[in-house]
Amino acid sequence: MRILLIGGGVQPIPPTGYGAIERILAEFEGALRAAGHDPVIVNRVRHGRMRDEYPFARELPKLLAAERFDVLHANTPVVANRLAGRHLPFVYTSHSRHWYYRERLSHRWGYYLERRAVRRATEVVALSPGLARTMSSVVRPPLPSITVIPFGVDPVRFRPAWERRTGRFALGVGVVASFKRWAWAARALRGTGLTLRIAGPIVSPSYADEVRRAGGPVELLGEVPEDALERLFAESDVLVHPSSVEILSAAVLEGLAAGLPVLGGPTLEGCVRDGATGSIVPDRDPVAFVEQLHARAQELATDAPRRRSMGDAARADAEERFAWPQVVAAHLPIYSRVAARATPAAGATA
Repeated sequence: MRILLIGGGVQPIPPTGYGAIERILAEFEGALRAAGHDPVIVNRVRHGRMRDEYPFARELPKLLAAERFDVLHANTPVVANRLAGRHLPFVYTSHSRHWYYRERLSHRWGYYLERRAVRRATEVVALSPGLARTMSSVVRPPLPSITVIPFGVDPVRFRPAWERRTGRFALGVGVVASFKRWAWAARALRGTGLTLRIAGPIVSPSYADEVRRAGGPVELLGEVPEDALERLFAESDVLVHPSSVEILSAAVLEGLAAGLPVLGGPTLEGCVRDGATGSIVPDRDPVAFVEQLHARAQELATDAPRRRSMGDAARADAEERFAWPQVVAAHLPIYSRVAARATPAAGATA
């Protein structure tokens, strides 16, 4: 099956730096190819600006005219709406936090585009059960079906180095911005003996200072190379993910694959099993959230056998539920349905 995975025209695929969707698409392409399919990434980058998705989408029909395909799979809303405007059957996977986070006018515009893309798609994939529920509740008319399929993780790349773990390091991975709530995590880890190391772009120096002042030892590492990130996952003892807004976090899946117990709030639901592979703490009350997160971190910091048992369970979950071969297999029935609707005019393979 020839599947065109369409990027957003903002960053290269794979990305040269930070770029979650682009990294996911690059790994998905490799997994589809390993399963015997013929995936092609369609993407053209101009200046690396978010608004570059619009000229890319305008150019997309011309790019598609030069390709043969069975399935189109869009991952950004401007591209998806362009395909819908050309009456092309397509699969749409939303990666946008605008379903939950809309502080600015641009966020609200993105939310409108997301709902429109989902309503017009031939098949919709939600990365988590929570997102599927949200889509069902806000998209009108109601969608006939939404398929929940997470993206995947490579348990070969992300794996534990048990012999190098000391019980002294908690890892956080993601952009250093207020919606990630790293300052809450820093306060929660105060007095546990754990040093919080955060790997991710520092987009707000003032918030970075707030994180440093919030708790005990904190190391802001900035954006790190892939090999260094893999070592951090392998050598750390706990993954802390306090984010208030998340569709599905690649860092959480990578932490599970690396055998790390994961601590955070309700955004972990659907990928972390509370009490088995980590702890999910209610976050409506910030003070209570920090106190409970502190208690869970303290328990793990002082109990090496529990860290190991939860880490083993986390890795088993990653291998059984989130490895890329399972993700590919889950997409195939969807792709078959969309391919059946394609026409020669839409570029379908003869």
